Amino acid sequence: MTRISEAITSLKNGNFVLIHDDDGREDEVDMVVSSKNISPKHIATMRKDAGGLICTAISKEIATKLGLPFIYDVLNIFGPTNQTISSINSNSSPYGDRPSFSITLNHINTYTGITDRDRALTISSLANICDDLSDYQKDQKATIEKFRSNFRTPGHVPILISSKGLLNERKGHTEMSIFLTKIANMTNVTTICEMLDPHSYKALSYKDAVEYAKENNLVIIEAKDLITYAESFEKQR
Repeated sequence: MTRISEAITSLKNGNFVLIHDDDGREDEVDMVVSSKNISPKHIATMRKDAGGLICTAISKEIATKLGLPFIYDVLNIFGPTNQTISSINSNSSPYGDRPSFSITLNHINTYTGITDRDRALTISSLANICDDLSDYQKDQKATIEKFRSNFRTPGHVPILISSKGLLNERKGHTEMSIFLTKIANMTNVTTICEMLDPHSYKALSYKDAVEYAKENNLVIIEAKDLITYAESFEKQR
């Protein structure tokens, strides 16, 4: 419980939180930061110290408002007319979950879209849109139109959509990071990146991730503790 409270504080302060997935699932550690606080420095750190795919996760509710689909649903449309897409489109991952990937985005004011500054601009701008959509006093239609006119796809920021039931429905890093924002009373948008090992060419081990957390004064939490907290959280509602 204390570790989760520390993670919430870190997230609110714009710092990274490390989340370790269960050994029986991905067995990976992701770097997580609130997209509201994203900066080019965050992108550079994830790129250099983590090395995985830098993605931005949003809640299912926000995705629905923006009209953002899961990518496998988009690809399903081409199934009847494109045999290759029909053959390779996968609705499930090796560990049994449906992939949380949606489309990829660039902000219209980016150039290539891939630089640290460009990706930070895309992510922070999307976070502002998500923030406005979470405020029912704001004009929702105007916010959605602002999204449509300020972003382009394809881009260099992959979007992930959490399951509606979060950890009750799917226990991935997407859901864990969005759940953290939920209990922190923050806008439900995070940026996450898998930590990789440049020596073994595999995912960074939990042991090495713990050492990285100590060296950089970061909080690291495990999925099982977050899932237990989520179960207690739901019972109290």
